[in-house]
Amino acid sequence: MSSLSRWVSATSGVLAVAAVAWGGRRLSSRHDAEVLPTRRAPLEDIRERLLATDAGVRLGALRDWAEHGTRSVAHRQPALDVLCEALRELPWPGTETDQRWRMVLQATVTAHLRPGPGFWLGSDLDLRHTTLVDFDLSQCRVRDVRLDGTRLLGETRFDRTTFLGQVSADDACFGRHAVFTQSVFARGLSLRGTAVCGNGEFSHVHVAGPVALRGARFSGRADFTCARFGSDLDSAGVRFGGRAVFRRAWFAGAASFAGAWFRGREDFVDAAFGGESSFENTRFGHRIHAD
Repeated sequence: MSSLSRWVSATSGVLAVAAVAWGGRRLSSRHDAEVLPTRRAPLEDIRERLLATDAGVRLGALRDWAEHGTRSVAHRQPALDVLCEALRELPWPGTETDQRWRMVLQATVTAHLRPGPGFWLGSDLDLRHTTLVDFDLSQCRVRDVRLDGTRLLGETRFDRTTFLGQVSADDACFGRHAVFTQSVFARGLSLRGTAVCGNGEFSHVHVAGPVALRGARFSGRADFTCARFGSDLDSAGVRFGGRAVFRRAWFAGAASFAGAWFRGREDFVDAAFGGESSFENTRFGHRIHAD
């Protein structure tokens, strides 16, 4: 046998099972299968473009985001999560372009949470550890809202909003006024350790679940006029720097103000306590109004 014949015989078995890539196809003696390039998930691509430096790329990503979310109900929450993540990753204070883009993203989020054209029912909002400016969630309808550790600069509005789930803004900082007037909380509200540098407006709120204000700080007026607390209220250690108004408020469960500090005038006129109330070690800067 010649040397060429011996080489062919030795390598024929290997060639029979070896695959050869050619023109985007994997070739073998047993099958012929096309190899497709790996494609990224649509939302992953959109998220990357939302954080691009080019304004045109960002706007294109936002259009694709809206189309992806409206294509299917199942797409809505994942799409909303991506937009919240893009907001969270924006630098602060960032460039002037970043600041304008933050306002665009905020407006897009709230537009889909407010009943009307394009409304996404049953959405959760996760904006923990995010910087927001003049955030306006008024008249929206949303499920769970998480704002723990968030900086809310300017005036923040949640008035006449319906929260169908749990609302948590523990250790958040409101740089100016926080407006919750006439809002409805179906499950509960937690503002533990939260700082409100302006006024906290909670008049005519309805909260079905427990309310936790423990350790919160209100620099301005804290207005809970005609508030309805359907469960327990924990205001232990709260610091009311301005006037605290609980006139005609209704407390269905236990209400604790233990260790709270009322530096301004306090008003509990016509307040109704249905459960146990505690004012142990509470400090008052002025005479209590509870006639």
